[in-house]
Amino acid sequence: MLYGAYGANLNMANMEVRCPKAQPMIGFMLEGYRLVFNSVADIVKDDGKNINTIGSVPIGLWKITKECEKSLDRFEGFPYLYKKIYINLDIPGAKGKCMFYVMRNKGVALPPAHYFNTIAQGYEDFGLDKDYLNWAVHEADQMQKNKLDVFRKLADNDDLELGVDWEYDWDGSHIPLTDKAKRRINHE
Repeated sequence: MLYGAYGANLNMANMEVRCPKAQPMIGFMLEGYRLVFNSVADIVKDDGKNINTIGSVPIGLWKITKECEKSLDRFEGFPYLYKKIYINLDIPGAKGKCMFYVMRNKGVALPPAHYFNTIAQGYEDFGLDKDYLNWAVHEADQMQKNKLDVFRKLADNDDLELGVDWEYDWDGSHIPLTDKAKRRINHE
């Protein structure tokens, strides 16, 4: 079975522990998708409507066994955190159906440094262009800053205090902590 990795499973040392029977094949560019971060890596369809160019994402291709797939399912939190999609590949060195894990819930959040470094090592392992990885982190950083700016503007215009009346959730949304904040957020 073919498996396409774009995140932590690019890292060959980690895959050796997680799936000892997995065999690395090649690195390639998957067209029509782009890499994003929602604390962890994800790929999303990209038809080019936002930037006038169709996106692509670097992929490390693995040949895996059913045993490997079960191990990856556990690691990826399948079927709760990630779901599986299958894409037909027709690239030099690989033809056929390829499995990918994609997140069920979409969002944007920066990855932890150790997780990013694991992926960066995987990019080196497969000889992939790190510009795509760095761009995805840059986009996540910009999106979080934009959300913070919006929340700061809201906070500047009223008497709710961050950390007292409300706080940020892991995805950048806000959680009301007081009844006053609940009423304001619910527009009561």
